[in-house]
Amino acid sequence: MGRKFLILAVALGLAPGTWLRTNLSTSFDTPIEVIDIDQRSGVSGPLRITGAWQLDSQNAHFGGYSALILLGNGDLYAGSDRGRIMHLRMVDGAPASDGTVLDFPPGHGQVRRGIADLEGFTRDPETGTIWAAYEHGNVIERIAPDGTIKRTKPPQMASWSRNSGPETIVRLDDGRFLVLGEAPEGEGRTNRPGLLFSGDPVDGAEAIEFRFFTTRGYSPVDAALLPDGDVIILERRVEYAFPAKFYARLVRADPDEIAEGEVWGGGVLATLGRAYWGENFEGIEFVPDPAPADDAEDEGAAQTGSLYLIADDNVSAFQRTLLLKLAWPPDEPQGDAGRPQSGESESTANK
Repeated sequence: MGRKFLILAVALGLAPGTWLRTNLSTSFDTPIEVIDIDQRSGVSGPLRITGAWQLDSQNAHFGGYSALILLGNGDLYAGSDRGRIMHLRMVDGAPASDGTVLDFPPGHGQVRRGIADLEGFTRDPETGTIWAAYEHGNVIERIAPDGTIKRTKPPQMASWSRNSGPETIVRLDDGRFLVLGEAPEGEGRTNRPGLLFSGDPVDGAEAIEFRFFTTRGYSPVDAALLPDGDVIILERRVEYAFPAKFYARLVRADPDEIAEGEVWGGGVLATLGRAYWGENFEGIEFVPDPAPADDAEDEGAAQTGSLYLIADDNVSAFQRTLLLKLAWPPDEPQGDAGRPQSGESESTANK
């Protein structure tokens, strides 16, 4: 009975808006406060922290960010559990204080009523088209550059939990779409449902079903496409205590290894130490460095850039909205340790 009470208390504490801040402004052009954080340690593995910031705003709509996306001009959009958007203007790789909280991207608000819990973003860099995944209702939404919106509820997601649906959506370079769910699947509770669409899911593209392997307690909460075609997956684990404890790690996986009906997974690349970074990190995006003006650039050189991670504060006074910047590529080559091969069973992968 005591454990059930603790789980209920933590669940209420994590519910967006349960412990609201005292922000009163509802103006969507309220500026973002950016606080530099000097901490550069606390990530195990070959990724280096090159920037860290705490974000805040005296705005009732601020907070709860679970999705992150790079815009064509180098700025970032962060999507929240309540379907709101934060526009972060980026200057030299850092968020500027003149970023703002938006209700929705201009022209999109009217048609988004009735759906919320925005958990994942992806974007076609050539056309500027954006896709959003909504966990509540298992909805995928396409936003065209002209503001036209179209939605779908893929039939393959019909059995996914309304509160543990699509957490991750990534458009691959060849036009396929990768979608991962949060809810455990299978006896060992270490697999999560996954779909690989042959094309745009909003246009009814066919999808193969597979299972994404992760160790017990961790769930995929967002992902980003890397320059070499691999996917970096942000995983999170919640420990039921009061207040709740959060753990985060990054997993690198090759989407070309996905096979229908099989288990797919990757190797753990880095973990975030709980001593300072024990927040509810839920969004990730890869941002490439600007292309050099020198045409003699080595075509075989690895694309450099940064991974940005954002923490969801659950609109709670007890948590922080953090933006973390990690240098890419890793400092040293990584192997496939910890990566179950395509078709490997869950029991084998756990050994």
